[in-house]
Amino acid sequence: MANLCPVCGGKMGLLNRERSADGLICASCMNFFYSKVGFQASKFSTKELADFWAVQEKRRKQFKETDSLYDADSLYVSVDDENELFYFGRRSGDKGPRMIYAFDEVSGYESDSEDFTVTQTRGGIGRAVVGAAIAGPVGAIVGASTAKTESRKGKGKENITISFELPFGKKTLSAQTYPAGMTALLKACMEKKSQTQSAYGRVNSVADELLKFKQLLDMGAITEEEYNAKKSKLLEKSL
Repeated sequence: MANLCPVCGGKMGLLNRERSADGLICASCMNFFYSKVGFQASKFSTKELADFWAVQEKRRKQFKETDSLYDADSLYVSVDDENELFYFGRRSGDKGPRMIYAFDEVSGYESDSEDFTVTQTRGGIGRAVVGAAIAGPVGAIVGASTAKTESRKGKGKENITISFELPFGKKTLSAQTYPAGMTALLKACMEKKSQTQSAYGRVNSVADELLKFKQLLDMGAITEEEYNAKKSKLLEKSL
């Protein structure tokens, strides 16, 4: 009787098993981590692999396409603005489970072209992507009326190298041809990540200040009224 893979839960027979750093997983999982994630599963523990798989399964279930970038000669990119996810694939479907990236996993990107489309936007990632996608090879990007954009002319396709920061480390996809609008999506991802990090920094700063005043209160250096006043001001600034 076949055992079950501790990562994906699929059947794992004698001829369908590979080694993780501390156990056995099925050959399908080994192939997924190597071909789609970009890491050798044998270097990581079974728990690390299972945790990563669980996150991917959750993303696959919640993914709902809100935008897409497509050109006959380049990759298909499906975007879920609401859940801040995207993946690369084929319109006809992919073999095996998809690798779905979160916006905040994009750590950088480079283009080998000087005239790829660049969009500065406010008012929503989805509108930025749509605005970029409808720009022709020599046309200016047209954003939605609710999104403010600044743009310059660009190509209909973009050759881009993309870097991701994943739980297993940094992953870089070598230069490939993407549909017009991919640069706008990546830029929006980077801006979103920057905003998240800034907000996290503010929260940490407020927490540190609150701790400092709480210690002063415990020492009797300030009154409870003074502590509450400081606390209210700090919380207002963090919003």
